Amino acid sequence: MKLRIRFLLPVWLAATISLSLAGEKGPWSWRGQTVTEFDSQTADLDWRIVNDGVMGGLSKGNVEISDSGVMTFSGDLSLQNNGGFSLVRSRKVDLNLSNDLGMLLKVKGDGRTYELRLESDARHRGRVVSFSGKFATKAGQWMQVKVPFSEFRGGWRGMDLPDAVLNPAAIEQVGIILADKKEGPFELEVDYIRTFGKGQGDYTEKAPNPGPSTQSGTSGSLIETLVADGRFTVLKKALDTAGLTVFFQWDNPLTVFAPTDEAFAKIPEETLNDLLLPGNKDQLVALLSHHVSAGNNTLSDGLAAGEIKTVQGSPVAFQFRNGKAQVNNARVLEADQKCSDGIIHVIDNVLMPPSGGGKKSDS
Repeated sequence: MKLRIRFLLPVWLAATISLSLAGEKGPWSWRGQTVTEFDSQTADLDWRIVNDGVMGGLSKGNVEISDSGVMTFSGDLSLQNNGGFSLVRSRKVDLNLSNDLGMLLKVKGDGRTYELRLESDARHRGRVVSFSGKFATKAGQWMQVKVPFSEFRGGWRGMDLPDAVLNPAAIEQVGIILADKKEGPFELEVDYIRTFGKGQGDYTEKAPNPGPSTQSGTSGSLIETLVADGRFTVLKKALDTAGLTVFFQWDNPLTVFAPTDEAFAKIPEETLNDLLLPGNKDQLVALLSHHVSAGNNTLSDGLAAGEIKTVQGSPVAFQFRNGKAQVNNARVLEADQKCSDGIIHVIDNVLMPPSGGGKKSDS
C-alpha cells in the first residue's frame, strides 16, 4: 500500500499512522469495506440506466433509491432488434479495492441471474474493458452474494476478452446488468454493495434486539451497546466517517478497546477534526483498527498472553501498573463487557499504532 502522509495532521501523528499502514495488507484485507449502502452515510454514486436502445434494442430499465436505503433496478427485457440487456451503473469512481478478495452484495431478486460489472484501467483498442461476474437470485428472498475478483471475466462490445485482467486497485465504475436472454419483467433490490476479505464470516441477519441489557450477562451488539452507553459518541462518529461501522456486521466476534469521549478529548481538537476529514480516511482506518482484535479476548486472556494482535496488524500490550490493568498506555476503566457479537474493554486513552509497521508498541 502506498504511504500517504496528510500534512493537515501534525507530522508526528500523520507519520505514525501512515507508517502503520505498511503492513502486509492493512485492515481492509481482513473483512472488507463498504462501496455504497445507498443511504446518506455513504457517497451518492449517481446511478444511471443504460438500455440496449443504444444498439437498437427495446429493453426498458428503471432505477430508484428509497428513503430506507435500498436501490431497486427493474424494467422489462426485450430480445427484439438484437437487443437483450439493461444496465444500471454508477458515475465514474476511483476505488482502490486491492486489499480485498471480491465483491459482496445483499440482494432480493426474482430468480434471474444478474451480473455485477466493474470497469478498471484495462483497455482494449483504447476502449474501456468491462468485467462481469454472475450471481443468481432467489425469487422474493433477501440473500447475500459474493463474487470473487477471480471470477470476473473481461469483455468489450459483446466480445470475450479472456486475457484481460481486472485491476481491483483502479476501479473506475460499478454496475449491475441483466442480459440472461430471457424476455419479460425483472426486478432486483440491492441493500448494499461492499467488498469481502479473508477474515469475513457468514453474514447473519440479526433478530430485533431490545438493546443493551441492564443486568449481568450478554448485552446487545457492540455498536448498539456503545451507542446506548453515551460515552462513545466520538468513537461512533469516527467509525461512521471511516466507513467501518459495517465492519462489525458479521457473525465472528470482535474485541473492541473503546476510548471514551474523555479519552478523545486528550487529542487536540484541531488534530481530531483533521483526522475526521475525508482526505485522511486511510489514517483514520489505521487508528481505529488498532482498537479492534478478532475473537472474544477477555482481560485475563490479554494479561496471560502479554499482548494481543489487532486487526491493524500490530499488537497491544497488557500489563498491571500501579495496581491497574493497562492496554499500552491506556488504563482499563471497565473490562469484559459481553455483547452479542464480542467484548468491549473501556479505556481512558486513544491507542496509537506503532510507527514500525507491525512491531510491538512502546507506549
